[in-house]
Amino acid sequence: MMELVGNTSQQRNWRGIAIALLVIVLVCSLIVVAIILVTPRDTDKKIGEKFTFEDFLDQEYKTKYFHPIWLSGEEKFVYRNYEGSLIEHNCITNATAFIMDNSTFRELDAHNFKLSADKQYVLLSYDVHQIYRHSTIAKYKIYNVNTRMHEDLKGPEGLQFQYVGWGPKGHSLIFVQLNNLFYKKDIEDAPIQLTHDGVPDEIYNGIPDWVYEEEVLSSDNAVWWSPDGNSILYAMFNDTSVMKFEYVIYGDTHDPYVQSRRIAYPKAGTRNPTFTLRILNLNNMTTHNLEPPAEFKNRDYYFTTVVWQDNNHIFVSWLNREQNYSIHSLCGRENGACINNHRVLAEGGWVESNVRPLFTSDGRYYFIILPQRDGSSGHFKHIAKIESSQLRAEGRRQFLTNGMWDVMEIVGYDDELQIIYFIAIQSDDPRKRHLYSTSTNSNAENFKHPECLTCSYAEDCQYVSASFGVSGKFYVLGCEGPAIPIYILRSTDGGDLVVLEDNHLLKQKLANKAMPKADYFRIPISEHEQIWGKLLLPPVLKKEEVFAYPILMSVYGSPGTQMVTERFSLSWEHSLCSTHGIIIGFVDGRGSGGRGDNWLHANYKQFGTVEVDDTLAAGRFFSDLTYVNSSKKAIWGWSHGGFLTASVLGSGKNVFECGIAVAPVTDWRYYDSIYTERYMGTPHPGDNEDAYNASNISGKAIHFKSSRFLLIHGTGDDNVHFQNSAQLIRALTEADIYFRTQIYTDQQHSLNGGNTQKHLYETMEDFLLECFTGSSGKFEKSKASPENKQEPFEEEE
Repeated sequence: MMELVGNTSQQRNWRGIAIALLVIVLVCSLIVVAIILVTPRDTDKKIGEKFTFEDFLDQEYKTKYFHPIWLSGEEKFVYRNYEGSLIEHNCITNATAFIMDNSTFRELDAHNFKLSADKQYVLLSYDVHQIYRHSTIAKYKIYNVNTRMHEDLKGPEGLQFQYVGWGPKGHSLIFVQLNNLFYKKDIEDAPIQLTHDGVPDEIYNGIPDWVYEEEVLSSDNAVWWSPDGNSILYAMFNDTSVMKFEYVIYGDTHDPYVQSRRIAYPKAGTRNPTFTLRILNLNNMTTHNLEPPAEFKNRDYYFTTVVWQDNNHIFVSWLNREQNYSIHSLCGRENGACINNHRVLAEGGWVESNVRPLFTSDGRYYFIILPQRDGSSGHFKHIAKIESSQLRAEGRRQFLTNGMWDVMEIVGYDDELQIIYFIAIQSDDPRKRHLYSTSTNSNAENFKHPECLTCSYAEDCQYVSASFGVSGKFYVLGCEGPAIPIYILRSTDGGDLVVLEDNHLLKQKLANKAMPKADYFRIPISEHEQIWGKLLLPPVLKKEEVFAYPILMSVYGSPGTQMVTERFSLSWEHSLCSTHGIIIGFVDGRGSGGRGDNWLHANYKQFGTVEVDDTLAAGRFFSDLTYVNSSKKAIWGWSHGGFLTASVLGSGKNVFECGIAVAPVTDWRYYDSIYTERYMGTPHPGDNEDAYNASNISGKAIHFKSSRFLLIHGTGDDNVHFQNSAQLIRALTEADIYFRTQIYTDQQHSLNGGNTQKHLYETMEDFLLECFTGSSGKFEKSKASPENKQEPFEEEE
């Protein structure tokens, strides 16, 4: 009996031990499974290598864009091929001809080329020194295509030139030295000095001053040849009454004293430069000044566009200083007399100044993009056909397109078939750009019925560009996104002819890289309005996982620009996303382009209002996504984007924990007159003084206390002056706000000299990693909090 009891008790003990062991094994198994489920899988081997910061800086990862230079009167264009040689391509035969070997470019370290009209000579610029965004001081070689020899271009003032350009016939030349124009009918001829009143930094002939270069012409010259090459129209700018901005150049470390640089820089509400447009007959050297419209005399005004209609007439667009009223004039070569052909008045906004007319071959009509009202929806940009008769004071106008969508660019015209080609954005999807055509003949069946030529293309070609030859029969189509860009020569009646650039080397480099994935969103900001947003998602991100990633919003916010498009890009943000798992966010709020003028003009005369609200709304929206870490959000921007970043941080809404502002405008009184007054009016009492005060970042300094802030600027910035950051530094200091500052000595707005760019991005990356982790280095992804997380409507690429 005792043995029986003992055996039963022992049996029960073994059974208990077995059950306990099973429970332990089960618990351990559950723990292991849980760890496996919640641990991010190392998928680098499956999805590829990370796209690193070093890759971003590597030239082998730079996208190649194709820009053909069409030859006048021929179905040909020139370009540099993948080996760097200069090539002529015949569109009719699809044959190529060699012009110049790449070895000459390499021998001279040439930066640019210009082919003479007769294709006998090539201008090669070298020893180039950048002055401002477009202007340079450079030396030039003239390369003889037949002898394959080259020699220096020499001028009366030596070997350095501010501008050199060929004429439209033969190989005549115009060049500028010390702000004066010179002319050579033949390269063997002695130069003829055309102007004698040029004064460095004060009087400019044939080249723009700072503000016209930056804000109007976007060019290094202000010379326009007549088609026959017998006349030029040039601009003379007088900056003697413009206030000078002076900044320090620290220069060489061995110099115990600093130098200063003074530039004529008109700030908002201050004196502007004056100008004169002059026609000069190169055969008899007679000149005539163009007369502005009577309405603009004795007041400030600008010219924005110059185009020769034919050999005897010139189209000029004039604009009042307020930039809400423009007059198109047609002026005669023989006497400079002008008649007003068309007027444009903006309602509650500004007149677009960067539009160019395209004339028919007989000069009777021109096509131009103008605002057209579409009922209560407001104005949209459309193509108008305008009569250009010299006999009629006001040319008759007829719109060729209409509707709630924007035409962005006229790219070509087939004069024989009367078909015009253009790039447009459909308002319901401003991410895409497509090529369209329509007839300009009012009797044609497809008149006012545009046909989209690229909308049916594959999903990897939804953002296109096009460059047409003069005849309108051939064009280079660029599929610029979302896939890696490819450029194809096409015929308007026969399809593809040849692939000119496919970025095959870049494709090979990226084939094994783990690249970010793009998601698009419509973000509601009111009952009837939505803004477009975009996220670059880390390649390791799985939405079904319970991990949340930090987010960096990249912003710009300048009126008419777009950040949310399907255009391909490779940026610093891509390396952050791929290497560190940082989600990158973009938003196009009110004031962005492609959605009509009501949307575009939403923040007219009130910078720092609705675009700030929309950026904050996007930040909150992204924060509610299950895979976004709502406690690790940052924002950054450059220039106008720096202003928007600082405005968001200074709003007191505390949506972002960290922010970086690079070369920001902090007070619009400090920025140039043309850009600022276009959108903000003047800071004078009685105009828009209150809005200037309200947008001043220094007045918001106290609200920076809840965010980490990195302020970056170059002391040699001629565009957005260091003065902006200096005043913000003072305000933050007085408000007892802790922040970080990175100053780059003598660096300009682009911050790309020497090792500066590398140091800049490393500094910003280090700041962000510290923001997201509390210390520099790779951050750890955190587990998402399920509270208040929503999965809103999204479109996945």
